Amino acid sequence: MPRANHIVIEFDEETQGCYIIWRPIIIGSGKTKRESLEDLREAAHFSIDTLITRELMSICNDEESLE
Repeated sequence: MPRANHIVIEFDEETQGCYIIWRPIIIGSGKTKRESLEDLREAAHFSIDTLITRELMSICNDEESLE
């Protein structure tokens, strides 16, 4: 099982295809199913943006330390 916010890419012998496991916990809520799904979409986009920003900052810090 991957750790939180870690992406694991695996190959499935049976289907001869790849699949990705990503284990964030993202919750959407609302008064209706539609509102809940829209909230989930916004939360997922925010989570992805945050993860990518953190990774980019880490890369920049690593590059600066090499100078």
